[in-house]
Amino acid sequence: MNNLRNRLSGVNGENKRVKKEQKIWSEIGMIAGAFALLDVIIRGIMFEFPFEEWAASLVFLFIIILYYCIRAAACGMLMPRIDTEEELQKRVKQQRIESIAVAFAVVVLTMYDRGIPHTFFAWLKMILLFIVCGGVLFLLRYVIVKLAYRRAVKEEVKKKSS
Repeated sequence: MNNLRNRLSGVNGENKRVKKEQKIWSEIGMIAGAFALLDVIIRGIMFEFPFEEWAASLVFLFIIILYYCIRAAACGMLMPRIDTEEELQKRVKQQRIESIAVAFAVVVLTMYDRGIPHTFFAWLKMILLFIVCGGVLFLLRYVIVKLAYRRAVKEEVKKKSS
């Protein structure tokens, strides 16, 4: 059991055989995720089969995405170190642009699902959706960036004081 746990956790990462095996497992995971996405697209979107037929693929896809995000965040891969004020400003600008893009995509998908608005209040609701979605997403991402910057500054001050 320990041998299996060590292989899955990557403890023996220096061994070439273990690295190759990990690469193979990661490729298998990517292929399984691609098949799940393909199943959702074909059965769910193109052929409009009942939700029960492709729900398992959607759940599997969300589990893969959630696991990746948790592991990437825990490793510090999603948000690299932010050491300087200029880098902080650059990262905030990037977060702003990405938040606007996601909000625009949400509005476009909503219009695709419900149809193009024909009244003033329907357009107002779409604009409000864009503002709220973009604002909330940017606020969350801004807080994460600020926390990463503060953590880096604290670590730097701690190193200097030691």
